[in-house]
Parts: sequence; structure tokens; C-alpha cells
Amino acid sequence: MDEEIQETTQENPIVEEPIVEEKPQETETPKETKVQYTDLEKRLYARAKKAEEMAKEAKEALVKARVPISDIDAILEVQSSTRDLDAQEIGELKLRATALGASLTEARKDPNYLIWQTGYREKVAKENAAKPSTLQPEVTRPKTLEDELREVNKLPIMESIEKKAEILEREGRWKNPRRRPISERIRLSQNQ
Repeated sequence: MDEEIQETTQENPIVEEPIVEEKPQETETPKETKVQYTDLEKRLYARAKKAEEMAKEAKEALVKARVPISDIDAILEVQSSTRDLDAQEIGELKLRATALGASLTEARKDPNYLIWQTGYREKVAKENAAKPSTLQPEVTRPKTLEDELREVNKLPIMESIEKKAEILEREGRWKNPRRRPISERIRLSQNQ
């Protein structure tokens, strides 16, 4: 038997392994602690997730709903919808169109825009009326009698005499002389 043991040991030597004590390995990752969320926080998080999903779906639907139009059509629409508007009105129209998500033509028909536009135009009219400008024509004041007669003097003689008579007659300062008939001629002497 001893021989068998020796043979087994020679064939398969038994090696004693040293016993190593296992030390807990220190990991460099911090210990994860579980955070307890309140019910309110959980509900808010769920609502935020739902809102994000709805916004994503709305954006996709908007992209699918838009029909591309050519550049020429867009230019023509802008020209037709901004006709007779000044820069301030066009800016307000663009702002309202983007806020409504509508075209410029639809935004121009919006009642709120129409109310704003009438108020703006009244304000501009008041400002322009208050400021005298050298470009504005002179206010026509009524001509005096002297001014009218000066203008008539520039006409040829026969016309000016007739016009002067009309003007003075209208003013009540001239009376056409009455012509005497031939039968009423004044006698200069008794012998005639």
C-alpha cells in the first residue's frame, strides 16, 4: 500500500496551497445610497415625462402636416399680405403670425391685429398732424381784396378791367354806370 501511495504521490503530487486571508477589496466607486422620493416628486416626474412625449409627438405631427410651398408662392403671399403697411405694422404682423402659427394673410384678418392697427394709425395721424413740416403745402388763406386786384393787374388791359369790375361789384364797392338812352341826352346849351 505504501507503494500505491507513493505511486499516486509521484504521479499526482499533492501540493498544499497556502491559505490566503481574503481582505475586502476597496473599490474606488462611492457607495450608492438609495434616495427616497416623495409621492409629489414622483408625480411631477411622471407629468414631465408625459409632457415631453406629447411635445415630441406634436412636433412630429407639425412636420408631417406642413406642405412645402415654392419660394415664389411665399414671396407673393408676403407681398400681398403686407401691401399698404408701414415697417411698424409689418413687424407687428410678423410677430402675431408667428405667435398664432398662421400665415401673414390669416394674421392680418385677426380681430386683435385689426384693433391694434386702427389704434396705431390714429396715433400716427395725430403725430403727423401736430408736426408742421416744410414739405407740407401752405395753408390757403382767403385772399384779400388787394391781393385779388394785384393778380388781376397782371392780365391784359381789357380782361383786367372786366375782372376788376366783377371783383369790386362782388365786394359791393363798384356799381356799373347806368347808360342813358339817346333820348335823355343832356343838352349842353339851349340852342341845340
